Amino acid sequence: MKKIVRVLIPFLLLFVLTQSCINNEKDKDYVKKIVLNQETIAVGIYKAISVTSVNTKYITEALNIDGGIVYVTLTDEDILKTKLENIDVIIFPEIEKGHVIDKLDDEVAEILKKFISKKGAIGLCNGCSLLLKNSKFQTLDLVDLNINNESSKETVKSRVKFNLTKEGEKIFPDLIDFDNLYVNYCSDISITKLDTANGNNMVGFTTDMDIKEPIFVAKKYKSGKIFITNTHPETTPGMRWMLPRIVRWVYNKKFISYNKKVYRPDFYSNELILDADKRNEIKDLLLQLETGKKDDIIYAMDELKKVYPYGAAEKVRELLIEKNSNLKLHAAKYLADIEYTFAIEDLRKIVKSEKSKKVKEQLNIYLQELESMTEQN
Repeated sequence: MKKIVRVLIPFLLLFVLTQSCINNEKDKDYVKKIVLNQETIAVGIYKAISVTSVNTKYITEALNIDGGIVYVTLTDEDILKTKLENIDVIIFPEIEKGHVIDKLDDEVAEILKKFISKKGAIGLCNGCSLLLKNSKFQTLDLVDLNINNESSKETVKSRVKFNLTKEGEKIFPDLIDFDNLYVNYCSDISITKLDTANGNNMVGFTTDMDIKEPIFVAKKYKSGKIFITNTHPETTPGMRWMLPRIVRWVYNKKFISYNKKVYRPDFYSNELILDADKRNEIKDLLLQLETGKKDDIIYAMDELKKVYPYGAAEKVRELLIEKNSNLKLHAAKYLADIEYTFAIEDLRKIVKSEKSKKVKEQLNIYLQELESMTEQN
């Protein structure tokens, strides 16, 4: 049966990408059932009507780390047709700034609520707003949290240091021995109210002036589980494995360990604050990446890896076809270092066509590193 699941994965990936907000193609008008075995967890990624989802493709690539997870994107129409049959966990991804899901179809809301009460959900950044109690617009009314929108701030934290509570250590025991942990931060919102009396458990937090700000919140809802975070593990090199781990926790599935290619909690060693100067620096580095000479381009890649790894990844990906071997190899290393598995097919083609034996061997090393990051276990 596992072979059947593996055969379906290319279809599922195509399904996700064709519906993704990234390419803006017309949604499919149906969802096929996922053929599963007992070991497979099926994740549905919710794509709400009239809003643009953010990071959907990065979510799917993070889920790809775990060979026991498959996924599809789901519109309201899909939910009405399938009643979430064969789905085990649903993810509410971040939505674009300025977009608000101000109205839910009543039948869709009822299906989602019933589903979460038995299985579970994950809310990422402002995508969690559908799960919260809110008097301004209709939500599923499941979690008593307040979030502040801080998108107007000119200076924001983009990567934050965090700690785990004892509850958090149960979900991420792999991180217990690390004093300094960092994850990309969703600066648009902050969690300002955490009422533990209502079953909300803070499992991870940042500290600012000795004030603990929740960034990972877990809650049981009837027989199901809910996990909310205002961070982006899916775009944090070394920490992307946290998302499939959260899926396993929500679905009460046995945890698995992920290999050292993706499990790198020490990849970053500092917080990142985006102010006007840092934004201008990133802008200059991106320009240098496109117009600079060889040494300038290599320098720009090294700096962007520290401050804007995924934002620059597509431009770096284009450098894989450079004639200059140093640029080509440096680009391949950049993509392997940040776990940019989207580049696997590109590297396969380049390795096949590369004429220099020495360059081919090195490119193949980076290709194998990226390939080892997917479908683990």
